[in-house]
Amino acid sequence: MRKCFGLLGLLLVASGAFAADPQLVERGRKEEQRSCIACHSLLLIDRQRISTAAWKKEIDKMIGWGAVVPDRQLLLEYLSQEYNESKPLPPPELSGNGSKTQSGKTGTSK
Repeated sequence: MRKCFGLLGLLLVASGAFAADPQLVERGRKEEQRSCIACHSLLLIDRQRISTAAWKKEIDKMIGWGAVVPDRQLLLEYLSQEYNESKPLPPPELSGNGSKTQSGKTGTSK
């Protein structure tokens, strides 16, 4: 039982260090861009709120479908920290006239 708490503490410290280090966050953001935007809008990814285990499955699934992920561990840590289920979703984007947009597009529909 003591080992379990020690491991949990280590994981919490590691995830906190990732969030506290702006260079790691920036490296994670670059890895997200490098690994994901060939097939996805970052808006799709940034609006996810899932667990580390779910992010691991998503990354593995994308790699299985041919995604090139140079630093899988960095990407997993970044996505798990930035887009976990405890973080609120960002507010919807607004167009120039203040109306909500669809899929990140701005302007009004005619």
